[in-house]
This record gives sequence, C-alpha cells and structure tokens, in this order.
Amino acid sequence: MLVSKFMLEMDRKSSQDLIKDAQSHLRTTLHVPASLKAWGSKKGLPLFLANGFEYRQTEIFGNTILLVVPKSEDAKTTTGLSKQLGAIQRHFGGILVLVLDHLSAYQRSRLIEESAAFIVPGNQLFIPQLAMDLREHFRRRRDFSEDQLSPASQALFLRHLNLRDVENARPSDLTEILRYSAMSIGRAFEELEASELAHVETRGRSKHIQFSKAPRELFGAAAPRLRSPVKAEHWFRAPSLPKGFHGSPLPEYLPAGGESALSERSTMSRPRILRFAAGPKDWKRIQSGEFGKEVEQDEEPNFAIDVWWYDPDIVSGTREVDALSLYLQFRENADERLEAAAEQLLEEFAW
Repeated sequence: MLVSKFMLEMDRKSSQDLIKDAQSHLRTTLHVPASLKAWGSKKGLPLFLANGFEYRQTEIFGNTILLVVPKSEDAKTTTGLSKQLGAIQRHFGGILVLVLDHLSAYQRSRLIEESAAFIVPGNQLFIPQLAMDLREHFRRRRDFSEDQLSPASQALFLRHLNLRDVENARPSDLTEILRYSAMSIGRAFEELEASELAHVETRGRSKHIQFSKAPRELFGAAAPRLRSPVKAEHWFRAPSLPKGFHGSPLPEYLPAGGESALSERSTMSRPRILRFAAGPKDWKRIQSGEFGKEVEQDEEPNFAIDVWWYDPDIVSGTREVDALSLYLQFRENADERLEAAAEQLLEEFAW
C-alpha cells in the first residue's frame, strides 16, 4: 500500500484545470472523445472524501472511468492516499484514475507497483486495467488502409455530414438506410474510429457511433482519404420510341450526375450529353438493356452513366446527388472550370 506522504505540487493548477488537461491528454493519446460528466454517487461518500477530491466520470473503450483529482488545500497534507482511494473505489464499480499535476520518480514507482491508474497530463498515462483494450484499439488502427476509406465508411461518414442522423446509431439501425450488412457497417464504425473521425462507444453488447468534431473540421480531417464517388463511367445509345408513344427512353428516374449535376448548381452550361449517377442498386437495372445499348464514347451516345461506389440517395437522402460527393468527383479535375465549380459547392455547403 502507499504509506508515504504524497507531497503533491497541486498549487500549480486548480483541480478544475487538471480535469480539463486530463481530458485533453486522453483525447490526444487514445483518440477518444473522453466526454466528462458529474459523478452521481459522490453524494454517498463521507464528507472528507466528497470534499477532498474533484470527480468526473467518462468512458474509454467501453470501460467506465472515474477521474479523481485531490483538491489543492487537501493534497499538500494528505497521508494514506491509497486508503482514501480504496474507500472511493468501494462506491464505484469502474476504473479509478488518479489525476496529478506532478509525480516524483519514487511516487510514480510506488503507484505502478500497486497497479494504481494515474494521469499526469502532458507527461504520463498509466491505466493497467485498460492494457488489453488499448492493444486491441491500436491493433485495429493498423488493420485499415492508410490511403482511402472503404465505400461503406465513406457513405456513412458523408451521410452524417449531410443529414446528421446517424449519431449514436448501432450497425443494425443503419442496414436499411445504408443498404450494407450490419457486419459491413460495424467494420465501417471501426475504420472511422481508427481514422480518428469517430468514436465507437460500447453499451452492453451494442456499439454506437459518435462524432465529436464539428462537420467542417471532420471533413477537413477526412479529405485526404475520401475518394471520388465514381468508380466507372459508361455511355449508352437510347432506343427510339415507337411512333405514338410518349415518355423518355432515358433513365430519368436516376439523379443527374457529373457535369449535368454540376451545371444545375453553378453557372456552368448544361453538357451536350446528359449524365446520370447510379449506385450498385440501379446499375444492375441499367445493365439489363432496358434503356438502350452500351457504346463507346465516340459512337454518338445519348447519355452517360457515372457508376458510384455507393447509392447516391443513401448519402443525400433525396433523388439528387449530394454536394460533398460531387465536390470529391471534381476537386482535382484537369478542367479548371469544373474544379472551380466544385470549390464553389464546398464554399456554399451548409456546415
């Protein structure tokens, strides 16, 4: 047990400042939101414990954590600190983490010997109870490509930026609107967390996705790993309608894509060949030949299809392609007019 007197140099910072610094240290080191809340069970503590420490509760990788900060007026004369922490632990079922402004080498050694978790913000972090979770967390971070997000991850991410309706959802909650399996969405959760774009909170046996940064900041952080939504383009010659028939031989149920969509949202003129966007769901129907024959670009096509990695409507929530995907399609285009129009989309986006 810790029987020595801890002469903690608490006069440097207030307990409130240390709480904020500890939160920042957890976020930076472990890449988790570390959202803090008051500890409700504090009222059940003896007065000397309730008044002698500052308490904040958080969650890390599904584990409930209680940050405990000795208050300056008490810390300088505290003896038997380990006994007091033991008394606090009896009122808390999670992991107790001591937050200190300074530790001597001897004090640090004694805490480590007793497997007592502690944080010295900006300097040291020791939470042995999380060792297995930390290894798993950082192992997952290495499992994903460093180049681009997967289509499922990008679709989920862009849906959040466009509609803000996936926060706190479970994979099973999103299978219908994203049209991916729960397993694929669960992996997308992990990839976004590994990319430091989201946090996955475990509640019982369920995993819930959370986004801790503002949308504009998130998009800026993700931009290098976001792909163009278009994986292929195809040209078609539409069939002629029999005399007396009305309607269109074009797949007009599809949203406008590419230059056609860009012309609807900018001062650019409409392209000569109409272009549509189709995700995996609609591309199968197009391939059936219902809307004509596929031809080469130089064989006088009537329309073109941009085949997307994901269905456009799952990201936009409407029959139109979303502005962020359209920006990603043209952000590095060789045609400066298209690139400028794409930049305008980003500037006008409602963050």
